[in-house]
Amino acid sequence: MKKLCMFLICLSFIASGCTSGYRVYVNGYSEIDERVQPDSTIYVSADDPNSQNPIFDKQIKAKIKELLKIHSFTPASDIEQANYRIDFHVGMDSHQVSGYEPLYHPYVGFHTGYWSGYHFGYTTYVPYYDMYFDRWLAMKVFARDKESNEEKVIWVGEAVISTSGDDIRRVIDYLLVGCFEYFGIDTSRQRSIIVTEENPDILKIESIR
Repeated sequence: MKKLCMFLICLSFIASGCTSGYRVYVNGYSEIDERVQPDSTIYVSADDPNSQNPIFDKQIKAKIKELLKIHSFTPASDIEQANYRIDFHVGMDSHQVSGYEPLYHPYVGFHTGYWSGYHFGYTTYVPYYDMYFDRWLAMKVFARDKESNEEKVIWVGEAVISTSGDDIRRVIDYLLVGCFEYFGIDTSRQRSIIVTEENPDILKIESIR
């Protein structure tokens, strides 16, 4: 019986779960054959007058600037100094998932008065309804002609995280780090990476507000 109790306690702990990171889905689209060159000067835009949350946008801008420095780029304080410009947008979509899942129940076995083990079997199927939220980040890199001030989109990066929680502030760091993993690269298809809370880039930007 002691073994059974310990097993059920461990099972409950596992079922409760703990999030140590997120799976990030990334797509990169590029019109250049190579990455944006290191040491390039890049200006980060965050001054959209139509922004619904300029405070959050300012925080994201600060995180992007830090990631640029981590990846050997130079953030520009003025757009006139920059060879490139980054624009970004964040958002969230939701969708409901429903279906049936088995209701599991532990069965304890005894034989002639002695413990013989336990196993799991299902007794019935029960309906479930889950709401999932896709939090997304889209980044665009523009090449700038300093003389004419003309711009051309040379790279678009998209990162998505899908979970049952709806707090985008909780995952924005992971979206940013996932996008920078393929910064300036044409991924040719959707990539899937795990970004953990111990990731060095996460640790460097998580306190930026």
